[in-house]
Amino acid sequence: MPELPDVEYFKFYFKRTSLHKKIENITCESKELLQNLGFDKFKKKLLGTQFKNAYRRGKFLIIEVKELEEKLLLHFAMTGSLHYVKQGTEKTDEDRFTRLTFQFDNDFELRWRNMRKLGKIYLIEDLQKIDLLNEMGPEPLDLNKDEFIKLIDSHPRQMIKSFLMSQNNLAGIGNVYSDEILFRAKIHPRTKIKNLSNKDTNKLYNEMQQVLKDAIEVMEKKDWKFSAEEWIIPHRHEDENCPRYKTHNLVSKKVAGRTAIFCPKCQKLKK
Repeated sequence: MPELPDVEYFKFYFKRTSLHKKIENITCESKELLQNLGFDKFKKKLLGTQFKNAYRRGKFLIIEVKELEEKLLLHFAMTGSLHYVKQGTEKTDEDRFTRLTFQFDNDFELRWRNMRKLGKIYLIEDLQKIDLLNEMGPEPLDLNKDEFIKLIDSHPRQMIKSFLMSQNNLAGIGNVYSDEILFRAKIHPRTKIKNLSNKDTNKLYNEMQQVLKDAIEVMEKKDWKFSAEEWIIPHRHEDENCPRYKTHNLVSKKVAGRTAIFCPKCQKLKK
């Protein structure tokens, strides 16, 4: 599922490709993904306009439109992505799952792809009417250490992986990056917050900041390669070795309904 670093990359990609171009046509292969108005009204409002800016909130890409009070919101869900190509370009395997296409006056188009059709599309003026946004917690990269400690201390009985993944607590962290953060901080995903030491909490905050910043940098370089010597992302299989100590095996366990990947020898469970 696209998480904070992925959507930050989508923002970068969108701004680099799709701003300040007149929208000449829009097609939608999955109109049921439009949340607050029908496709005819959606298309009528956007034809002839231009996208003027974009920013991220949690796992949403929020796009400002010239001459409109409404904003376009794309929620990528589990399988979303963007592809900017010359109009008429043959579709790749991923492009088969294009659900929404904006055709611009420069003969290029932006394809919004969503294989499992779990994503959502909004064109809306009042963002507070979207429950997913309205109930979202703070951005992790905007929190200072004191704010983070105050927030985490307010959930003493919650398991730390569950805390990190909850969008009501923190915006944008999901299954993959919660695993990465906990691996770097040497904290077992099932550890309850009340059992973390002050040292653990400080380490967790520092690693959360560093992992998210490093992941954004990796993606903006467009090589999408995470070092197998530093990250567990390339090793997300139960039979893989821990990148920190090659003699340790990673394991997978269900935590809060999601599969956590971790090293039980590096990340000891505290009780």
